[in-house]
Amino acid sequence: MVKPPAHHEDPDANDVRLLQDGDLRALAPLYERYGGEVRSMLLRTSPALGPEGADDLAQEVFLTFIDTLDRYQHQGKLRSWLYGIAIRKARAKRRGYWLRSALRREHGVAASGTATAADRTAERVEARERISAALDAMPHTQREVVVLRLIQGLTGEETARVLGISENAVGTRLHRARQALEEGA
Repeated sequence: MVKPPAHHEDPDANDVRLLQDGDLRALAPLYERYGGEVRSMLLRTSPALGPEGADDLAQEVFLTFIDTLDRYQHQGKLRSWLYGIAIRKARAKRRGYWLRSALRREHGVAASGTATAADRTAERVEARERISAALDAMPHTQREVVVLRLIQGLTGEETARVLGISENAVGTRLHRARQALEEGA
């Protein structure tokens, strides 16, 4: 008797189900899949966090995810859910520590998350610094949209859901950010 082909289940769905059943070991593969993306997004939307701050906040995002499991409905949207948590945490940190953030921005590149490996070329380093500077110059609302849509690759719908705004607002913010970039170039 021939077996039907194995159905490839969404690995996120299985890990979420295990977490909902109380198996905290299932958090590790989720962190492995999305931890780097969440950290990267945090550094780009909130460069004042610096690498260590982004690491800490990324870990908080996953701990908060555990706390919100009762509200989470898995429909293949885990990345968006995690980004939403991350954006809200970053906003709260900015509100709570606005002075420290301003000092970090004022006192060096380390706060912008642009530290590079020694083997990178000077051109790549310069390009990364220009991108970081352009993101730093944007209002937070525009920076969040640019990072989520253009850098992290979310759709307009996913970005709207993460930020709690309409898709039209996503488009408007993205348009304004592009205009500002063109004017500054």
